[in-house]
Amino acid sequence: MQVRFECPACNGTHVFDMPETTIHMTCAKTGKVLQLRLTSGGDVRPTVVDPGNPAPAEANG
Repeated sequence: MQVRFECPACNGTHVFDMPETTIHMTCAKTGKVLQLRLTSGGDVRPTVVDPGNPAPAEANG
């Protein structure tokens, strides 16, 4: 499924094919790791992953 989402790391938007319901990616602009969860409604919930904490920080907004 092709998705578009607002990146909490760089405040830009990214578009790509999301083959699974939860994936990890790196924002090319900031180098921060993101966790993306695809909801049953088709929305993407992005969160920035803190390398010192295994649980991702919740995205604002």
